Amino acid sequence: MAIKLVAFDMDGTFLNDKNTYNHQRFSKILEQLRAKNIRVVAASGSQYQRLQDQFTEFKDEMDFVSQNGAAVYSNNQPLLIRAMPEEAVTATLNVINQQFDKKDIVEHLVVGVKSAYVDQSISQPIYDLTYHYYNHLKRVTDLATVTPQRLQDQITSIGITFDQHVDFNVAMNNLRQSLPAELSSQTSGYNTELISESTVNKAAGLHELQEKYNIADDEIMTFGDNENDLAMLKLTPYGYAMDNAVDSVKAQVTHFTDSNNDEGVLNILSKLI
Repeated sequence: MAIKLVAFDMDGTFLNDKNTYNHQRFSKILEQLRAKNIRVVAASGSQYQRLQDQFTEFKDEMDFVSQNGAAVYSNNQPLLIRAMPEEAVTATLNVINQQFDKKDIVEHLVVGVKSAYVDQSISQPIYDLTYHYYNHLKRVTDLATVTPQRLQDQITSIGITFDQHVDFNVAMNNLRQSLPAELSSQTSGYNTELISESTVNKAAGLHELQEKYNIADDEIMTFGDNENDLAMLKLTPYGYAMDNAVDSVKAQVTHFTDSNNDEGVLNILSKLI
């Protein structure tokens, strides 16, 4: 096994439930991986800016697949930005605001390259919860009618989080059936769907890095815990599900590691060095 790139999801995978990780241990492992010319990639549904903040001291030695693959960065520069067409943005916001009762939605947001956006009427607790995943976050007037031109930003994804009382599977299926044909959504945990162009997923994001660094599928090791990780877990023979992964993910992989709270990613990576 000659691994040349490792990629891990963040929430529920690399990060523990306290939203942090063992910096000292990761620093040593990263140094040794890079000494072997192994690329290290954080692959997340959240925004690039959050990943940069989480890896402040390591970002120059890493690559980033953000927003489920809609925005890929290498050497701190954008390698791929796959924005949603303006008409698809409008149609998706119409679906969210017309098809679902407001009491069933905890929050929805529009995610761009520069920032993520929520409606100015959002409560402070929900704003704080969203900020946990999108720490470049702005309130805007009437989110339901925003456009890329109005925001002066490229919109790459739209998120919707359903309340706990909602049958998530029913709501998710209704949402997916109502989206424009060129869009799809992926479950990222916590009753949240992230909507983007149908070609967007973490495997497609990794493919951009594979082409840049000339890395084959069987030279990659990946880690994840939820549906939006499946594409990259199945990309390679070396896809690892966390012990805390959802059952549907565990059923589709052959490699497993300890939970996110037990440093499952670092435990496997330490064996590479």
